[in-house]
Amino acid sequence: MTHGFQRYTGAGNTFVVMNTWEDPLSLSREEMRMFVRKACDYEEGIGSDGVILINQPAISSKSIAEFRMDFYNPDGTTGMLCGNGARCAVAAAREYGFVTSDAANFEVLGAVNRAEAFTNGNIKVYFQEPSVIRLNFELPLEEGKSIAANYVDLGSQHVVVFFNDLSPLLSKEGVGGGKSIEDFNIAHYGPLLRWHPEFAPVGANANIIELREDGEDRYLRIRTWERGVEGETLACGTGCMSSAIVARLTGRIPKTPIRLLTQSGEYVTVDFTVEGNAISNLSLEGSAIRGEEGMAAFDEKSGTLEIEYR
Repeated sequence: MTHGFQRYTGAGNTFVVMNTWEDPLSLSREEMRMFVRKACDYEEGIGSDGVILINQPAISSKSIAEFRMDFYNPDGTTGMLCGNGARCAVAAAREYGFVTSDAANFEVLGAVNRAEAFTNGNIKVYFQEPSVIRLNFELPLEEGKSIAANYVDLGSQHVVVFFNDLSPLLSKEGVGGGKSIEDFNIAHYGPLLRWHPEFAPVGANANIIELREDGEDRYLRIRTWERGVEGETLACGTGCMSSAIVARLTGRIPKTPIRLLTQSGEYVTVDFTVEGNAISNLSLEGSAIRGEEGMAAFDEKSGTLEIEYR
């Protein structure tokens, strides 16, 4: 299999994007899993936080969606939502010519999402309402100690913990790491949250957030340990949306939109409407920048991948 690709970066998340509407892939499910793993490898592949396929929408959605986005995690799993990936998918679909205006509808996970493109290069995508929100529940973590946790399911599952609520655990020398979120040892606590039995069987992405304030307003600093990547990423769109929802519903931030400072150093903006504990008009806005492009030659039998950049 030989296929063209482009790399897109959204707020620090990098994705391999492929136009499989006009040039379909002929790979079995297992071959696709192998290809994704190879392509996402930063040392031997292209290097990315996931693979995005731009496809023709389902027959039932043709009249209301310009394209379909299919997303694969670096471990080859699929069926999850990716917020920053969705914004990059819209940017790519515009580049391919499937979207010809500043507003677009596209299909993802069987739902139709709306997007807007702005003159500053930002893309805003509107998402479906959360299916589950749990606030301020006790979560046993280690050594018999519990923390206050929150959980949001946006089609991608997230546990959200305020950094200050981790203080009972951070006193352990050499494990918790420093006194700030910047030097917090997410490599230790990220997997504990990600694989916690409370979120079995699929687990959850782990988000650690800190409330901050500058001359503009209150905002959130966020670090995320991502499922499928099994490591910290520079940004996570659905994690940012989940964290903003938790911060608003718990009263830490009294109004929307909410800015979040990601590990990449870039900000994203989350907006939504609150009626009681119900969330609507949920959106994520940030950059979507096209990077390198090239050809990927994948040998299905040997599992080897050769990359040629243009």
